[in-house]
Amino acid sequence: MVSGQYRILIYFVILFVLTINIVLAGTTGKIAGRVVDKETGEPLVGINVVVKGTSLGAATDIDGYYAILSIPPGTHTIVVSMVGYSTVTVNEIRVLIDQTATVNVEMASQAIEAGIVEVIAERHIVKKDVSSSVSAIQPDELESLPVTSINDMVSLQAGVEGGFVIRGGNASDMLLNVDGATQRDPRNNKPISNIALTSIQEVSIEKGGFAAEYGQARTGVVNIVQKEGDVAHYYGSINVKYSPPQQKYFGISEYDPNSMWNRPYMDPTVCWTGTNNGAWSIYTQNQYPKFVGWNAISQQYLQQGIDLSPAACQRIYE
Repeated sequence: MVSGQYRILIYFVILFVLTINIVLAGTTGKIAGRVVDKETGEPLVGINVVVKGTSLGAATDIDGYYAILSIPPGTHTIVVSMVGYSTVTVNEIRVLIDQTATVNVEMASQAIEAGIVEVIAERHIVKKDVSSSVSAIQPDELESLPVTSINDMVSLQAGVEGGFVIRGGNASDMLLNVDGATQRDPRNNKPISNIALTSIQEVSIEKGGFAAEYGQARTGVVNIVQKEGDVAHYYGSINVKYSPPQQKYFGISEYDPNSMWNRPYMDPTVCWTGTNNGAWSIYTQNQYPKFVGWNAISQQYLQQGIDLSPAACQRIYE
């Protein structure tokens, strides 16, 4: 029998594993395909398919099919090898978030050691495993777009308006994930998008028909995967913005006699006797700072032995 303490520990372990699976949803893609003999077209069994530079890989089954899961988005290279066949390297395989990159390989048998065969992967126009409206944006595309924020970039897509309004919905109806973690303000349920564009590896925008793995979303899902650090290189960027000389505020100048800060002291209807003299309505009084009037200010100065008329007090203020 399992004691109560061990039972609780087992429950926590199971919950932790399930939480990891939820957090990592929507951050990786897949490479799959079939390996056959180049001469006969027969499927090859037990062929090793490895993603170059990683520990990810798979072996073909009895029908020659393979599938490599949990591949970070970006451009990858796979190496296909087996004793008795020439090694095949497939370059420029573009892996997108939540999508499958199909790569079929033909291998030629060899009697002696031969060179490595290199192939450039083709980009399929029609994605058979995608049933929703998906747009994928990578770093090289981000650099060419006239945007400075995630919000601006998403707004350039068809069916999306500024403020993460997807297909006429509200910002609170969409889901923003960064590395699998939901970025949402608990106060208003709107996405938190203060992410540096230079740290992004890929952005996937789904505008309908998204999978059931995404909850709390009605209009669309934006998945962002950030870049990983490189132990051998440093990377940085500088963004420069400039604008011609112009007014740095909206509306009239703060020094204008009718501005919010000046009108109580300059308007002849209230400046002498105060803002509560009845000349202004209660609504208007609430829009401006309260002021007792220059007459009262002059009286205060006279009590201190300073002889200033109300007009002189106003002149000093000016």
